[in-house]
Amino acid sequence: MVNPSADDLRDPSGASALADRLVRMPIHAFEIEGSGGLPIRGDVHVPEGDGPFPVVVGCHGFKGFRNWGFWPHIATGLATAGLACVRYDMSHNGVGANGLTFDENELFERNTWAHEEEDLDRVLASVRSGALPGASSIDAARLGLIGHSRGGALVIVRGAADPDVRAVVALAPIATILRFSDDVLAAGRADGFIPIRNMRTGEVLRFGAEAIAETAARTDLHDIAASHAARMTQPLLVAHGTADPAVHSTEGHRLAAAAPFGGFLPFEGADHVLGCRHPWQGPTPEFERFMALATREFTATL
Repeated sequence: MVNPSADDLRDPSGASALADRLVRMPIHAFEIEGSGGLPIRGDVHVPEGDGPFPVVVGCHGFKGFRNWGFWPHIATGLATAGLACVRYDMSHNGVGANGLTFDENELFERNTWAHEEEDLDRVLASVRSGALPGASSIDAARLGLIGHSRGGALVIVRGAADPDVRAVVALAPIATILRFSDDVLAAGRADGFIPIRNMRTGEVLRFGAEAIAETAARTDLHDIAASHAARMTQPLLVAHGTADPAVHSTEGHRLAAAAPFGGFLPFEGADHVLGCRHPWQGPTPEFERFMALATREFTATL
């Protein structure tokens, strides 16, 4: 893993010019079958020029989607640096064909970690088989993963099980799926769901009965650092804002510390999304630094 210095965190090489380097790259839309036969919709960003190029697969988090805020810009930034990028909507994330709004809330309620694992497995299988558009420009043997929040934990779990993944980058990852108190879980079991408010839109989504049951059953996800990060054979780079109100930065630190080749990047005073917003309002300095360091990590290892 490329270990950043304190100077890197303040002003990594090229970070301040990231926005100036973003240019339009070929983007190929795709749809494949996901968990439960539902569609996975996504986009493949391919660098200009001669390939094949290394590829990074990106996983959004809880209440996330591939077009949220920084995700298109992560993909474009990686492609600008010569790395193909695949971003996709998980089959049960509740965002429908328009890719922008939660208009399939019943799917969100049915979502589970198992569905998300199966979706990632199917995306990776499609990358490796050459089934996605732009496949002739992609070198699937040079594969990395990047994820945010719950998606950050998902790519860590996958990396631990898949030694052919060469590098993993996680932004604000959770270290446990135990996100609710015993009282809330008990009420959820009685009601059949736990209400989840989307703070951005104000709408109330439902964490469903299957997910509540899975929280107890998947004991390996109660301590992801010990059960999964500790078994990783590839580099793991974890970035986390120290003022994250959704996932405390100690969770990211614990995951990085457990990984044999882990590194932790604290972003002082930054929140869960490094100050970025949806709809996109442009990159923050913290996001630019994160992109520069994540790009450097993937470029060095893939």
